[in-house]
Amino acid sequence: MAAMWEQQVRDWPRLAEGLASLRSAERRSFELGGSQIMVQCNPARAASASAKVDPASLAARPCFLCGSNLPREQCAVVYRRDWLILCNPAPILEPHYTVASVRHEPQLLESALPAILSLARDLEGRYTVFYNGPRAGASAPDHLHLQASKAGSLPFEKELIRQLCGGNGDWIDWVCSNGLRVGTTRNGRRAAVIVISGSIESTMFTVGRVLKVLGGIRPADPEPMVNLFATYADESWVTWLFPRAAHRPSVYGLTPDAFLISPGAIDLAGELIVPRRGDFERLDEARIRAVYDEVLFSPAQMQALRSQLA
Repeated sequence: MAAMWEQQVRDWPRLAEGLASLRSAERRSFELGGSQIMVQCNPARAASASAKVDPASLAARPCFLCGSNLPREQCAVVYRRDWLILCNPAPILEPHYTVASVRHEPQLLESALPAILSLARDLEGRYTVFYNGPRAGASAPDHLHLQASKAGSLPFEKELIRQLCGGNGDWIDWVCSNGLRVGTTRNGRRAAVIVISGSIESTMFTVGRVLKVLGGIRPADPEPMVNLFATYADESWVTWLFPRAAHRPSVYGLTPDAFLISPGAIDLAGELIVPRRGDFERLDEARIRAVYDEVLFSPAQMQALRSQLA
């Protein structure tokens, strides 16, 4: 994968331009509830942030993840026959991969989860694999896909590592800790569920149970709104989910007085992407807090979730 990234940066101008935009992106750091938010001003992400994901708009455009529609310069590594590992031409992280199904099928976590966990293990914990739900940040909800980046690249993941190693405060309520560990973040932290297990079957079953509970608290079609991350360390899968209350915040829009902010998995993990410079300059702690409060589960919803997982 690393060799493909280096080769594509050299030979694919679109990726080279996207990487240049990432490297030149301005950044500002905020702290919310003891957790870091890094705001990244990256104009190359405008198309993704403004993507129309309604059925009519999806049907009207060619799917950019189907193999027949990939740019001639874009290379791929085949993974387990059913997936193509691709370099993301508008990266948020370096490197940043998209892992697309070879079939044009809808974005569903039930279909994606086996590959997410297998890929995290096969990459030996060097990468974190993540998923945007069809109504939770995916800009191509009509084509099943994952993403991957180097493990430990995002603020939330770094904080989670420190927490699991015994530092960085005590902000997880463990509702199950007998071999399988299941916990939820405490009030004041961004709403998340953490699952740790040495068994892929146990992880899949537990994530499925979490999804079922989420669907009862906040029903959505075709699945509960969620973003999921998974990595592999010490012969265990470490998986965390961000349960969603909304696809986009109320401030979202294309007009100058709105904010072009459409949070996906990376945004919720502490790297908030802002394509427009004016939005970047206007953002403050209160607006950032409002974005997360609107798109994530509320404290009351998290309490309901905890009580049903215990």
